[in-house]
Amino acid sequence: MTQTPSTDSKPVSALQCPACRVLDAADGSQDGRLFTPPTSHVKDARHLVRALTRAQDRAADGITAFAGSMNFVYIHSVWFAIWVLANVGFVGGAVFDKFPFGLLTMIVSLEAIFLATFVMVSQNRQALRADVRSQLDFENNLRGEIWAIHIGAVLRIDPEHVEDVVQQALAASSQSTAATS
Repeated sequence: MTQTPSTDSKPVSALQCPACRVLDAADGSQDGRLFTPPTSHVKDARHLVRALTRAQDRAADGITAFAGSMNFVYIHSVWFAIWVLANVGFVGGAVFDKFPFGLLTMIVSLEAIFLATFVMVSQNRQALRADVRSQLDFENNLRGEIWAIHIGAVLRIDPEHVEDVVQQALAASSQSTAATS
């Protein structure tokens, strides 16, 4: 069996299998490589995301989850009502923030700044989760494609014919989608 060099300095055996030769040619160059190996292999999205999660990220997620709840709205509604009533003189005691409630406005503005930051941190973590899931999808799609080509080779199915049928089905699907839109 002949050996051909690869970019990662490990020898790649020449592709003897007809299905592997079809896969090799699919990228436009028959170089003895099916694909460029990924730098990392993802097995379980939850495990990877959990490993990358820091305590501050979990805190940001918790704060964002609470800020997006109805309890947050209820607590703030009661707090604002008590603040306004206390500072217009309906509740006994000293008025500490006269109308137009500058202190309340400053506190709410600071809260909004921090909540916006927590939301952005949580969105970044959601993007990380989406990237991990995308990598898993890619690996599964690649695995399925390689299996399908090997099964097709064993069954002596012409890959060009299969690709023509796929292209026809995609074109028909695009046309039916455009017609219903």
